[in-house]
Amino acid sequence: MSRVLDLLARGVIRVPVLTLAALTLLTVAFAAATTLLEVDTSVESFAPSDGRAATLSVIEDRFETATSVQVLIDAGAGGNLITTRALTDVQQLAERLEVHPDIAPALAEEGLDAPPVASFALPFEAAAEVLDRDLDGLDEASFLPLAAAIIADGGDDVAGLFSDDLTDDPPRARAGLVIVDLDASAPAEDRTRAQQAIDEVVDATPVGDARRSTLSLLAIEQGIEDALERDLPVLLSVSLLLVVLVLALLFRSAVDVAVGLVGLLASIIWMTGLAGLLGPGGLGLTGPFNQVSIAVPVLLVGLGIDYSVHLTTRYREQRLLGDLADRAARVALSTVGVALVLATVASVAGFLANAVTPLAPIRDFGIFAALGIVSAFVILSTSVPAARVLVDRRVDRRIRRADAVAYGGGPSRKGVRRQRVPRWATPAIAVATRAPGVVLAVAAVVLSGAAVAASGLSTEFDERDFLPEGEPVLATIDRLDLSFGGDVSERTYLLVDGAPGDPALLAAIASVEERLTTVEDVRVVDGVAELTSPIELRDRIVAGGEAVRSRLAGDLETWQDPVAAAAEVALPDPIDADALLDDDASLADELDLPEDLRLALIARLPEGRDPLRALAATSDPDELEATIREELAETLAADRPEALTDATLDALAALEPEALTLTRLSSEGFPLDALDATDRERLEQLEALEAAGAASSRDGEVLRAHLAVLADEVPGELAAVMDAEGILLTVGTTGGQDGAAPLAEELASVAAPIAGAGGQVTIVSEPLVNAEIIEELSAAQLLAITISLAAAAVLLVVATYASARAVGLGLIGIVPSVVALLLVLGSMRGLGLAFNALTATVASIAVGIGVPYGIHLTNRYREALARGLDPDQAIADTLTNTGPALLGSAATTGLAFAVLLLSNSVPIQQFGAVSTMMIVFALLACLLVQPALLVLWARRRVVVGGPRVQRRLRQPEPVGGGR
Repeated sequence: MSRVLDLLARGVIRVPVLTLAALTLLTVAFAAATTLLEVDTSVESFAPSDGRAATLSVIEDRFETATSVQVLIDAGAGGNLITTRALTDVQQLAERLEVHPDIAPALAEEGLDAPPVASFALPFEAAAEVLDRDLDGLDEASFLPLAAAIIADGGDDVAGLFSDDLTDDPPRARAGLVIVDLDASAPAEDRTRAQQAIDEVVDATPVGDARRSTLSLLAIEQGIEDALERDLPVLLSVSLLLVVLVLALLFRSAVDVAVGLVGLLASIIWMTGLAGLLGPGGLGLTGPFNQVSIAVPVLLVGLGIDYSVHLTTRYREQRLLGDLADRAARVALSTVGVALVLATVASVAGFLANAVTPLAPIRDFGIFAALGIVSAFVILSTSVPAARVLVDRRVDRRIRRADAVAYGGGPSRKGVRRQRVPRWATPAIAVATRAPGVVLAVAAVVLSGAAVAASGLSTEFDERDFLPEGEPVLATIDRLDLSFGGDVSERTYLLVDGAPGDPALLAAIASVEERLTTVEDVRVVDGVAELTSPIELRDRIVAGGEAVRSRLAGDLETWQDPVAAAAEVALPDPIDADALLDDDASLADELDLPEDLRLALIARLPEGRDPLRALAATSDPDELEATIREELAETLAADRPEALTDATLDALAALEPEALTLTRLSSEGFPLDALDATDRERLEQLEALEAAGAASSRDGEVLRAHLAVLADEVPGELAAVMDAEGILLTVGTTGGQDGAAPLAEELASVAAPIAGAGGQVTIVSEPLVNAEIIEELSAAQLLAITISLAAAAVLLVVATYASARAVGLGLIGIVPSVVALLLVLGSMRGLGLAFNALTATVASIAVGIGVPYGIHLTNRYREALARGLDPDQAIADTLTNTGPALLGSAATTGLAFAVLLLSNSVPIQQFGAVSTMMIVFALLACLLVQPALLVLWARRRVVVGGPRVQRRLRQPEPVGGGR
């Protein structure tokens, strides 16, 4: 390897300008490739491709399930949305959403009693239409009893779209929802455009003084993406600035700082370009950039700067020893370069260990990080010697004397300056040489405690964690939790695969639907589980037809005796004549005044006062009520169809509602064209079902016959819940992520009869997908830790055995990684941190940080022994010369990762904290634990000053020329 690196050094030194030019051209090319980079912050990307998320995708493809956007209207503490003004504004909002040119094409098809835009104001508007009034035309005295009745009688159908503080006496609710259902089969770009348009319409349409906000999967993803776009430039800029400051303090050379900084920027460009080439926009071998990948550029700043620090430090050391620029560069690259190659290979192996995870974003994170590390190695291992040679050759040419070392006023070759032992290194050298056994014993105790603590680490995953505090979508989620007790759009799917026409299977499904009300986290509406299914569709059609019959029976009774019907209408008590005149213009005609009386009243009344209103205000209340009821009776009578004879009316009014079939209506002479088209259609559907069997039957044979009717009458609605391969039950649930697994177990228990009938039940939901992600994260983390450390150990053992026939020396090289990993895992438990999408890469970070430290220390120790130093002298020499480079590297890397603590995203903050701790612990292990192990190994392995030292621990071959 030294020979290969020496050849590389010769080439770089021979043509440094050409080397830098080639790197520049490659950087420009990779910069152009960054245009292929795609970004995806969707939560689904974390799900395994063959798990529950795949089942959800199958359900969407087979049944074209709708995706919903929730519009939250919040009047705030003490506010009330059940007012005529607020309800009118909400209906205007709903209407604008329905007709918007970017929203309408993406709306789900309107189903039975299921409009694509459903608002909490809809029942109130419908009631006002029945009264032939407008919501905004109702006075408070008329509206309040109407609203109270709607809330009391509407049950969960009405309450479901209001906040938990809903009351009917008085009618009051702080918040309400407008649900917009989008067609899942619509092109993704259409749905995206629709959701963006929904945001625009909601922002532009006030609802009184209430706050309006939207919540959808796109809103969450967009919030995450916006946060990352804001975070990345800031985090990257701050990390680079801190690295520049540390390099300036460490090297005090503008050239060294500039080379390191430019090299890091080029590395990030190379990585981004390669990610674009390999991603969906290029070869499609990896996924897009995501919320985990944001850490890669900062990670490269932290890890990539090591190459610059170690190469520059060794180069400067050789210059202090008297070497001219060419020789110093070749020695630096051929000696430190060996450690850098091993560190690069180990780090790449550690990050590529994430390839075993089934979670695509973490797998891609490992690939992107590995590409970035290789890029940093190639760039900095060539640019650092090339730049230094270009600069220092001029210095060497100006200093003509052979014994001059023209480096910052450096020493003459006649008196080569020795490196002084840093103050911090003295105690480290002392404990390593005087009490190595004590150091190892203390380390063993501490690590044992850390391992015990780490055994209790948990795993968490919540897409909301990526949203920064104060993000609008996060505030909307919090208000939903506060006002509605969670996500009202949560759905759990029971996919039943089997023959949908099998009577036994249908009877089993009907039984399961009835038992769903016993499941704690299933939403129940008026005593029935909130769900959609073929049987629920049948029941909904039956209920719609029966409602038409009941309403028709009521109309017949009213037309038969309109006076009695008018007498039963509730009127405000007391009657506000002014309000009535405002609401009903026809009432003014009933109370019209003679001209002489009107003129007399005008003369006596204050200017501007309407004489009719003044007289009405002084009228006898009973007389006024009688007048109103008389007018109402006339209005009710006028609604009777002209073709409806008294005989037909009497005959039909005597029938029970269920007897009012279209056939009976027609035979009795009822004018069917007087029926509303929708009502007539519902009666036809109901009668078709009744002809096939009892309308509400749970018998399998009857259900099969009913499904055949539905296939003819409502094929579109039936296709959303049944296909040739099975049946879909969509259940409204409230389990959330924490309760998803117990809910699934309980649903599986309830659904057991389906399996007995030959069906196969698959239960899936968005919370269950998140739970699966957590399971996979936990399992993949253990595997990644094992693979990362094993790969690093094998690499170092092979390398040290090949060069020094020493297996133990290679294992010592991974000690910083193992120690740091155990201490970090134990500290995470103590700090209350858990594995998440980013901290799950902790093993890769441990190898990427700890292994290079271990390799540099081990290689330098071998060099010292090869020069004839005894084990104690060798460790002192190693810590004196390599220690400052390790400290500088740790400082730059640590500050780069610590910058992540400034992120607004909790997972990124935690990743920064974990990575910073990893650096600190790895450095301490490298400076305290590893030296003790090296000393003990050398004392047993090496005969001090003997030939074994020269034979087994060969000093790197001198590089000729350059002096």
